[in-house]
Amino acid sequence: MLIQWKDNKKGISVIEILIVIAIIGIALTSLLGVAAFSLKVSVSIKETTQANALAQEIIEAVRNFRDGTTWDSDGLGTLTTSLAYYPQKTADTPPKWTLIQGEETINGFTRKVIFADVMRDASDNIVGTGGINDPNTKKVTVTVSWKDKKVEIVTYFTNWK
Repeated sequence: MLIQWKDNKKGISVIEILIVIAIIGIALTSLLGVAAFSLKVSVSIKETTQANALAQEIIEAVRNFRDGTTWDSDGLGTLTTSLAYYPQKTADTPPKWTLIQGEETINGFTRKVIFADVMRDASDNIVGTGGINDPNTKKVTVTVSWKDKKVEIVTYFTNWK
């Protein structure tokens, strides 16, 4: 016995149209979510790159300052450890960097550099606590902060002269 089906060619029903619209809506919502996330990540990367550039500028400014100042028994000239400083160019030709006490804000980024004494153990290794103060080495911590984020670079400068 053969069953024959009627040819039903009446068109697309309303339910099929609603299903297609729902599928397209879900797909577009997903794509917009991915685009929004991508934009947030792009802005975050841009801000982090700017913060790194500002931090590197401070490192170079401190290096220039160190090369142009006298390193005495206390370290880098008149600078005091544990106080915040920021770099500023002088009016000299060619300009030199000087360090001003306080923090500096540039386009929403706050930056500062803090100097600390360096302690060494009997094997001449740098230690966090204990040891003997090394007057020819200073720990330099550069911090650039914005919104609820920050970039921090720690390096050491020595009296190379």
